[in-house]
Amino acid sequence: MLPQPLPPALLRRQPELIGLRVLAISLVVLKHWTLPAFPLGEMGRIPLFVLSGYLISGIIWKNSIYWGTDRAVLYRLGVFYTRRFLRIIPPYYLSLGLGALLPLVTLHQHPGWFLLPLANVLCYRLGNWPEGVGHYWTLAVEEQFYFIWPLLLGLFQRRASWLWLLIAGGFAHRIYGVFYLAPAAASQATVLLPSCLDLFAFGALLQLHMSAERRRTQPAPAYPGWPALLITLAWCLLWRATQQLPYPEQLWEVLSPSLGGLASYFALRWLMHSPSQARWLAHPLALWLGKRSYGLYLYHLLLPVFYQRLVYHLLPEGQATLRQFWLGTGPTLLLLCPALAGLSALSWHYIEAPLDKFRLRFTYSRHTA
Repeated sequence: MLPQPLPPALLRRQPELIGLRVLAISLVVLKHWTLPAFPLGEMGRIPLFVLSGYLISGIIWKNSIYWGTDRAVLYRLGVFYTRRFLRIIPPYYLSLGLGALLPLVTLHQHPGWFLLPLANVLCYRLGNWPEGVGHYWTLAVEEQFYFIWPLLLGLFQRRASWLWLLIAGGFAHRIYGVFYLAPAAASQATVLLPSCLDLFAFGALLQLHMSAERRRTQPAPAYPGWPALLITLAWCLLWRATQQLPYPEQLWEVLSPSLGGLASYFALRWLMHSPSQARWLAHPLALWLGKRSYGLYLYHLLLPVFYQRLVYHLLPEGQATLRQFWLGTGPTLLLLCPALAGLSALSWHYIEAPLDKFRLRFTYSRHTA
């Protein structure tokens, strides 16, 4: 799941969105490092996709980056893709280079799928999650989303009814993918872009509603937080219920994204109306981690692979008990959490921050300095 950079103005007004992003990524990391039965990873991934839909839709609508506006749309579209490329691809390619040095088998066998990037299609074709780079399917989905979203929003013309139709289409594609394309590997069938479009559409719908509220002359009334809490509870009960039903994995993969996307919509809308209710999300540590959240996500599966191989290299076969201790949950979290934060900080300082300054030189107005 690709963390989007928040605009400076939005960061000043809504720093809680940074904290929410860090919280979501932390859930994904915990899922991959501790392997709990409860779907923590999905609980983190779904809000990130919805938040991405919200942010990217705002950029596209604000700067008229879609067909049917004026002759300068090709220029603005070029700026949009250039800025996306500079923000995402160089750090991503660096992580691929580190993965190749480990070395990771799937990365060596199928490099083109990751370079393009089409890692989600590769995961679908293989029917499994490649070691160390299995999470890159979400980055591939994000990048494919960037390519098609200006076209779709140009067709929809800010009509909520079309976004709801897209939400229904994403749900329908998951049904088709899970029960017909890959019934034996339901989770792999949901990694294709059409199966994720409803989550991005929930974010666009949120942007549409928030934009309408900002145009009001009267202050918007407080938005309740109970719908998000209630739907999140229903999402948890759904997970529990599907364990007792036929085809549990298939039902979960079909239903949980839409329900989670709806919960994320209400949670984000509540958060943007009532930031004082979640001040802890704006803690300085959360903001510091938020700037480096892309690196946290990029490297979080590479580190355990390196750590496991290091433990096996340093401890011979006769020390199996000691190996088991160091590979346990406690030592792993204690050692890898600061290592991941440090690696992400280095990536931010030497790669992402300089590129961030450079990409901001590309403006959507030809006359803006």
